[in-house]
Amino acid sequence: METKPFTYMMFVSVCLILASAQPAKGGSYFTAWESAVCNNETVRYNECWCSNINDKFRGGYEFVNQGQIAAAYNTELCNGPPHTRFSGSVQDCSGFGWKSFFIQC
Repeated sequence: METKPFTYMMFVSVCLILASAQPAKGGSYFTAWESAVCNNETVRYNECWCSNINDKFRGGYEFVNQGQIAAAYNTELCNGPPHTRFSGSVQDCSGFGWKSFFIQC
């Protein structure tokens, strides 16, 4: 069976591109802890747009900025003005009252 040179070269080119590709950098995320010591059960929010924060997880938080900005709201569904805006990574283990979190993607 004869292999066509163009098809073979395209196959080799695609293989080289895939082999040299770097994995995509992950997006920003918000982690909430159950208690204020930030060393127990957590829930992580990394969806773009608005996520309601589970009432059980208001002990402490960490926002890891991977290029997306974010905001925390005192209301569910990110209604009204944001209480706190995040443009960089931050952690606080003293508790919070926010009810929703918005990641701008």
